[in-house]
Amino acid sequence: MFVNLPVAPMLAATGTQVAPRGETAVDRLGDTFSKLFNDVNTLQSAADDKMEEFATSSDKDIHGTMIALQKADLSLRLFLQVRAKLTAAYQEIMRMQI
Repeated sequence: MFVNLPVAPMLAATGTQVAPRGETAVDRLGDTFSKLFNDVNTLQSAADDKMEEFATSSDKDIHGTMIALQKADLSLRLFLQVRAKLTAAYQEIMRMQI
């Protein structure tokens, strides 16, 4: 399974120079996918914080905790569905004969 994520930050972290180039549709798609991944990660972290707060705090906010958990679950499911659709589209394009 291949997902085209921006490699410039990864290469920059290793010290490899990346030549600047114009932004293409693939770059924009990669940026959008990275933003979606970061949003999912943020919601997962917020849900973890709410669970920890619920477990340790004397003020039990069950509604807020459950809402945060459901938001994190829904965003993860959406992310996985988008990834599956992108992977299926990529595989369909690769099957096309020129």
